[in-house]
This record gives sequence, structure tokens and C-alpha cells, in this order.
Amino acid sequence: MSDPTAMIECANVTKSFPNAYGLVAWLRHGGATPRRIALDAVSLHVRPRQLFGLLGPNGAGKTTMLKLLATLSLPDRGHIVVNGIDTAADPDAVKRHVGLCTSEERSFYFRLTARQNLEFFGALVGLGGAALRKRINEVIAIVDLEDSLERRFDAFSSGMRVRLALARALLADPIILLLDEPTRGVDPIHADAMRRLLREELVGRQGKTVVLTTNILEEAWSVCDRVAVLNEGKLVAEGAPAELSTQIGGRVRYAITFDRVSADLIERVRSIDGVLQADAGGTHAATLTVELAAGGRTLTELLRAVGANGTMVLGVRPLDDGLLELFRLTTQAKTR
Repeated sequence: MSDPTAMIECANVTKSFPNAYGLVAWLRHGGATPRRIALDAVSLHVRPRQLFGLLGPNGAGKTTMLKLLATLSLPDRGHIVVNGIDTAADPDAVKRHVGLCTSEERSFYFRLTARQNLEFFGALVGLGGAALRKRINEVIAIVDLEDSLERRFDAFSSGMRVRLALARALLADPIILLLDEPTRGVDPIHADAMRRLLREELVGRQGKTVVLTTNILEEAWSVCDRVAVLNEGKLVAEGAPAELSTQIGGRVRYAITFDRVSADLIERVRSIDGVLQADAGGTHAATLTVELAAGGRTLTELLRAVGANGTMVLGVRPLDDGLLELFRLTTQAKTR
């Protein structure tokens, strides 16, 4: 199965888990435990220095795939090769090449400072002494948390916690990063900063391969080189964002709420390349309804442009369920 040009290969990967069940369900299945299929014969191919997105709603199988790639779990069927190493044959070797970043906060010690947390996790990957101190300073600089290194974790905001989780994943300097919804619960401006960090620094300058999960269409479109769409454990589409965007009509709409809206702001938004329409209105007095060309970095550039002029973005809400439309169309295509 091995392809020397691939950093990650998954061939017909299937994974199931026991369902929660009671006596009635147990009897219906003849005394056997019913199982839920999380991934159903999924095949993926990720090249070096690629930012690869796993796009899908909650329960699509995205996090399960990351855990399989990180060898926290093994597939029921199929094979996974990471940097030329079979995950089932040598999971310890795979772990040395992979850094996993989840949004799970319980893995951090709330009463310890950021430095103390990183010292603990650094020791777990075999770092210590001056080498560990040097590496902590390096990863903290990458995620822009130098001023908060001595603060306790329980004083961190949601965005700071996400960045510290990324710093932890970077401690061993892995060639592959697996990121589970890295902008979940983060405000639009800091989410944009996180995406630029992934795209420009980690992939662009450091040459890492990044696989991230998201249920945000624009996020996948704006940062990923290639996107795999998962729905109910099945791979329903895969391709470059520009290829997939044609399946949702080539445009998406958002309601963007600002701290204030003026005629100048509306004209500034309308002047941004990729903005097809922008009008005031909505449930909030300071909301713009914006229609954008699908694909590319239009929303990211819009948020950056208005932020540079001192306007605060309070929220971004998709108005068209383009993601579900994409699932519907691709599912139909698979069954024809």
C-alpha cells in the first residue's frame, strides 16, 4: 500500500464502538453488544507539507480519524501508514512523528502555570533540563504566549488555552500535527490569527504536515490545500476547496455583527475582493448580511480589513447551510 510520496495513507479504514445499550437492546442482538460505525471504509492520502482538512458535522467521524492517526486507537479493518510506518505494527514509532492537539482542557493542570504544564508534558516526551527550557521558550514564542508563561492555566481565556494546547503538541517538534477543531470557542479575530499561524508558520516556514478537523466551511476553504468531507462515517467528497465549492453554488452568506455599523464600513466591506453583496440588517442593529464567493480567504480578509480600522467583530453566523448542502449533493453523487 505504501506510497513514498505520501505522509499519511489510510486504506479502507473502518472503526466501530459499542453502543450504550440496555437489556432490551442486548436481547434484540442475541446477547451481542450492538456497535456504532464511526468510520466506514475511509481512504485518505495526505502529502508532505500539506494542510489537509477533515470537514463534517459533529459525529461525522473526524475526531475518531485523528485518534487513529495518533495511534490512540487502532482500526477494526483497513491500514494506516504514517510517514512510512504502519500504525498497527509500530505505534510507538508513529508517536515520535506526530503531535496531537485537542480542545480537551482536562489534560492540563488548572493550578499550574503554563510553564509548569509544559515542563510536565515535555518530560513525558523525553525532554529535560536546558533542552526543555529552550524548547518551551521556542513553542511559546510560536503561539505568542510569552507574556503569559507564568500565569496559571485557570486564568487563561479560551483562545489562550487553544494556543497552549498547540504549544504542547509542538514540544517534541513533530513532523505531523493533528489538530481537532483548533478554533472552536475562539473569537473570529483570534481564530484568524490561529489559521495564519498554521498556514504561514507551521506549514509554510517549518514545512510540517497538518491535518485539522472542522465543521466550519469557510475555515476549511480558507486554509486547507485539500479537504475530505465526512458524513456519518463515510467519505462523501474529497478535493481542493475550489473544486468542492462548485457543489454549493459557488457562494455563501454570513450575518456578521460589529460593535457599530456605518456607511463607510459597508462600503469598505463591499470593496473587498470576493464580497458579492453586503447590506445592513438582521436581528442586531449592527449586523451586516454578507454574501461571499465560496472558496479562498474572503471571510478572513474581510475580518482582517475591518479589524485594522478599529471596528470590533462580535460574531459571525452562517446563513446558508452550505455544508449540509454539500453533504446532500455528494451523498447523492455517491449513490448514483
